[in-house]
Amino acid sequence: MKKERRQPRHFDDQFRLSVLKDYYESGVSYGQISRKYDVSSGNVIAWEKKYMNKCVSLPTDIIELEKQVFMAKKARDSRPQQVMSEEEKLRDENARLRKALEYSELRNEALNEVLKIGKEKYGIDLLKKAGAKQ
Repeated sequence: MKKERRQPRHFDDQFRLSVLKDYYESGVSYGQISRKYDVSSGNVIAWEKKYMNKCVSLPTDIIELEKQVFMAKKARDSRPQQVMSEEEKLRDENARLRKALEYSELRNEALNEVLKIGKEKYGIDLLKKAGAKQ
């Protein structure tokens, strides 16, 4: 069974710029804007790169907001990891170990239930220790 090829669609500059303008104004993801306009998210990304140097008229408050978000992300990424105090490290390890214990207890309970079902349904007692046969 042969799959039909989809014909490539061509969009004019006005449509592309309106999609980009809506993308910047709404602040939604590439996926959301691409679903809204029925275009691929790859197209939106490519258009953004293509028109990066060209002017898409946006309100100045949106431009300032974008700059602030970008600067905040940049500052957060460039900031060195803060050294945790010994108490914080112990608290983190304690929380991690509690979660591991809870998981192990749930797993143990589930395995015991499987053994119980095996004994009831098939008559096999898997809890017996298999000793050396004589």
